[in-house]
Parts: sequence; C-alpha cells; structure tokens
Amino acid sequence: MLLRAFVLCMAVMLSAVHANASAQLHIAWSVDVDQRLPNAPLALSAPAVIEADGQSYIVLGAQDSWVHVYDMDGRDIRRIRIQAPSDSGVLALPNQLVVLGDITGMLYGVDPVQGKVQWKIQLTAGLTGTPVAIDDDFLVQTTDNRVYRFSASGKKQWSFSGQNNTLGMYLNASPLVLGSHIYVLLNNGDAIALKADSGDLLWKKQLLLSSESASLSDIKTPLANPIFLSQLHLDGEVNKDVLLAPLFQGELQVISAADGSLLLDLPVSLRSSPVLAGKILYMADSTGYVHAYDIEKGKRLWSKKLSAAGLLGPVFWQGALWLANNQGTVYQLNLQGDVKAQTVLSGYISREPLLTPNGLLVRTERGEMVMVKP
Repeated sequence: MLLRAFVLCMAVMLSAVHANASAQLHIAWSVDVDQRLPNAPLALSAPAVIEADGQSYIVLGAQDSWVHVYDMDGRDIRRIRIQAPSDSGVLALPNQLVVLGDITGMLYGVDPVQGKVQWKIQLTAGLTGTPVAIDDDFLVQTTDNRVYRFSASGKKQWSFSGQNNTLGMYLNASPLVLGSHIYVLLNNGDAIALKADSGDLLWKKQLLLSSESASLSDIKTPLANPIFLSQLHLDGEVNKDVLLAPLFQGELQVISAADGSLLLDLPVSLRSSPVLAGKILYMADSTGYVHAYDIEKGKRLWSKKLSAAGLLGPVFWQGALWLANNQGTVYQLNLQGDVKAQTVLSGYISREPLLTPNGLLVRTERGEMVMVKP
C-alpha cells in the first residue's frame, strides 16, 4: 500500500511538472560571427536588419574587424574590412548606407551591398550604443558623454559635450528623438534635453545623488534608453509627457519631459528599456523579475520571478513577451507573465533580443548570432 501510494504520488507530481513545463523554442539557425578564441574580448556588437535592392539583410560589426552581411537564413553574403573591432549597434541610413562605430572611436558609413566603406570619421571615444535616426541624419552618443549629429554623408552638423565620468560601464544608452527635442541619459547620471536642430542644451537633471563609486559592482548608471509616455497615472494624478529613465543598479526614474523634474522613482534596476503594449508597461529587471504596470490606473498588476540571473528585454511580438537572461536562456511569456516556451543558448547575453520579420535575433558574448522562433 505504501509503495502504491508513493507511485501514485510520484505520478501526480510528474503530471504537475509536465503540465507546468514550457515548450522548447526553435533555433532556426546559428552562426559564429566573431570566431572568438578562448580568453579573447567578449563579442558585444548588435545587429540590424536592413532593406536594400528589394532584399532583407542582417548587418553587424564584429571582434574580427569586419562588418558582416548575412541573408535572413544566416548565410554569409559578404564582409567589409574596418580598422578595429566593433562593439556598437548598426543603423540603416536613407541613402542605403549603414553606420556603426569601432572600439577606437572611428565611425563608418558602409555600403553593405557594394561592400565598401564610403566614409569614416574619428570621434573622441568609442561607440557602444546604437546610432539613432533623426530626419535624414543620425545621432551617436559616445562613451565619453558626447552627442553628435551627422548627415547621412558623414558631415557633422553639431556636437554636445557632457561631463565625463571617471568610472562607468562599457555599454551605454542611445538618445531618444521626440519632435524637435532630443533626450539623452549620460553615464555620469545626467539626463539632458537638447534642441534637435542645433544641439543647444534645454535642461539638465542629475538623476544620481552621486555618480562616483569605487567599484563597477556598485555604480549606478544608465544602460537602457529613455522612453517617452504621453501620460502616466501616478498617485491618483495624471502626469502628461513623462520620460522613463532606467538606471542599472539604481531606480527607474519618472521625470518631466518639459524640465527634467523628478515625479517618481521605482526601486527596480534595469539593463534594458521597458516596453508598452496597449496600456500595460512591461519591464524585466536585473534581479530576474518581470513586472507589469497599468499606466492608466497607476498600479502594478503583477511581478513574477523568472530567473536567478538578470534579464534583458522584453520585446513584444505575436501577442507575447520575449526576453533573455544574461546567462543564455531565451523566454517566451504570455501577457500574464507565464513562461510558454524557452531555450538555452551557449554563452552569456548582453544585448536584448532584436525583433525581425523572421524571428528573434540573439547575440551571445561568445560571438554567436542565433535566430530563435516559436
């Protein structure tokens, strides 16, 4: 009887595990972009999908000092030589060039179809964020807290110099363009607003009581990009035109887009920006929790522990939330925060997944690029 009871108990437990088990995500293809050797620098560049000559291509820089061009099935189409390894993101320009930077601060305008570097410009520091489009021009934010506006032909329109930080993270945020204004989170903790046409400073707000730290494990810094909400309910009041400023190892600060004044801070550490789906704001934090907030009612709907490792994302696709933890697991969640499917990749992940028409592109620090599908 005891044995039978034990067997029945185990069957019930296994049934429950099976019922709660998530499906496996499908890995459509994987390529070794960087050919990274043991003890070599981590591979941190981020890809972009571009349209050229009626076709879609994946373009990214790499640790091997080449710009790689792939088709959407992961086939290697061509490579373009640059002067140094790249850890930046990529932006497609209106003139069919792409722009990216290398670790020495060289900025490149590259023709991915012809396989040529059309122009290059030396900046004061490296670019580890992603260039941002503004009209027919683009913006870059360097690791020494400078912001530049360039034309698509590589001509500098203006630059802004913020105060440099003595200690900061290697990766940094990218600017947010909103009409005639640009909003930037600098790695010294300054949030700034600039005039888009001239780069003139509109306002500056220090988000940190102190940006100084003896250790990177203690420093608070923005790694995620700011996002804009036209309205947000806070403490029973409706606040219009607000910026969300995420701080890694710090807080999510809600500030006024008009003058940078602090409206609210939430004790959540983020490596990537929240995403808004309808009226629900989703965020995944660096302690492994996923949160959902109703921005119209001003309340948290739920918080769920997903991982022991820090999370990147989410991105919203096919009615689901997609995110990764920094140890290599990619998740598909429903909008209630339940895991529907997952897969484990080889190597840590430092960039949030990139949504493409074919699936999610995920980069690992070992140099791989993986296409993940349901």
